[in-house]
Amino acid sequence: MPARNPRTRVRAEAGRETSPPPENNMKARKLTLAAALAAAALAFGAPAVADTFQGTVWSLTYSGSPLADADPLHETYRVTLGVDTNGYTGTGSFLDQVAIKVSSSLVSASLFAAPGGTSAWSLAAGGLNANGCSGSGGGFECANSTAILNFGKGVAINPGNGVGIDYSWTFDLTMNNGALITSVGGDSIKARFVNANGAKVGDLVSEGATLTTITSPIPEPETYAMLLAGLGLMGFVARRRQKKAL
Repeated sequence: MPARNPRTRVRAEAGRETSPPPENNMKARKLTLAAALAAAALAFGAPAVADTFQGTVWSLTYSGSPLADADPLHETYRVTLGVDTNGYTGTGSFLDQVAIKVSSSLVSASLFAAPGGTSAWSLAAGGLNANGCSGSGGGFECANSTAILNFGKGVAINPGNGVGIDYSWTFDLTMNNGALITSVGGDSIKARFVNANGAKVGDLVSEGATLTTITSPIPEPETYAMLLAGLGLMGFVARRRQKKAL
């Protein structure tokens, strides 16, 4: 047999070396997948600006736009008050009343959602003091628990139950056009802690707050299903490519 040209062998070997081995391809795909998952996690929303009081963490959020309506003079915003009681350090057992202010005055208000259902809470215009919903304070709207929910004591506080929103109240608040307060610290949150007998304990939550826009809502179950299906397809393609490379 004729002798093989060493240069030809070197060129051939050099050509093979320019194609990364299968395991390197797999590592690259894993890195790509990890980057995609990280981007997806960021796209699914960032935590809202929060205010703390005695270890509880409070937030005020909205979509960034008013609800659609035919009223040329007023606009309605859907605003959610959320609380995480995981780190609560006070002596209260329940939260029985909450109030928010995101405008200097309101035309009307209603509850869209609340712990135990909207029927478990009654609304009153005005703020909140040691005796409960006060009926005074421009722009405030106060939610008071009814007998339906723990005999009027509201929602139970569970310190140490893990980080995350435990309870949320969603208000539909109608106001004059342009009256929504979005400045840093320009809004207000109030809440009252009570003991097992329904008597106020400790200080009222009375904090300045910042209304935060939620641009990426929590994904629906269908979104998770699509994500998992996509990951499964990527895994199938990766396996096929690995078999072809062997």
